[in-house]
Amino acid sequence: VSQLDDNRLKMFSYLERVIDTTHHVVIVADSTNRSIERKLKAQFPWAITLRPEKGDFILPELADSLLVDSMPNKVILETQSFPLIANAISQFNAQNTSERQVQVFTTYRSNAYDNENLSRKVLGGIGFTYPVGFKPLEYTANAAFIESFESRFGKPPNKEAIRGYDLTLDLILRTAVVNRLDQSFDLGETQYLSNRFLYRPEANDSYLNIGLFLLQHEGYEIKEIKE
Repeated sequence: VSQLDDNRLKMFSYLERVIDTTHHVVIVADSTNRSIERKLKAQFPWAITLRPEKGDFILPELADSLLVDSMPNKVILETQSFPLIANAISQFNAQNTSERQVQVFTTYRSNAYDNENLSRKVLGGIGFTYPVGFKPLEYTANAAFIESFESRFGKPPNKEAIRGYDLTLDLILRTAVVNRLDQSFDLGETQYLSNRFLYRPEANDSYLNIGLFLLQHEGYEIKEIKE
C-alpha cells in the first residue's frame, strides 16, 4: 500500500459517510485516473461521469448540463494536471449559486494544488475537501512559535521548516518514552503544529508516515474536519 493509496483510503471512508443517494454525484477523472474513477463509480453507482476534453478542460455547457438545482451536487475531481484543476475548479465555482449547491472533493491533493494561481477564495467557494499530511499553521494558536522563528531567521516559517520542527519534536518524544526508536512506533499517532505522525513498517525495514488530516476550504480559511 503506497502513500497515495493511504490518502485515497482515508478519503473514501469519509466520502462514504457524507455522500448518499440524496446527493447528485459527478466524477471528473482524466485518462491517468481511470482506475480511481472505476472505484468511485463502484462506491457511488448512481454517479455521473464527466470526461475532460483532450486539452485538459471541461466544456462550460457540459458542466452546466450535468449539474442540478434539485439536490446538492458533490463533484469528485481526480487529476494531477494543473490546467485541468484550474479549469474545473473555476467551472464548478461558477456553477455554485444560491439556486445550485456545488461542493468539490478529491481523494488525492497533489502538489499541483500549491500553484499560486489557484485562488483560495474560489476553493473556499466550493468547499474544496481533501486528505493531506500537512495542515496550515494556525497563527493565533502558534503566535509565540512564529514570532520566535521570525526573530531568529528574519522570515516566517515555511512548510518545510515547520515539518522539520514537528519531526524533531516527535523523535525526541518517542526516544524519551522508549529508548529505541524502532520500538516507539507502537505509541500510535502523534500531532504537533501542522503535522501528524503515524508510522507503518515497510518491506525494506523502513517506516512510512501515514498520518493524515482531512481539510476543507471555507471562505478564505482552511479548516480541519474532525473525525
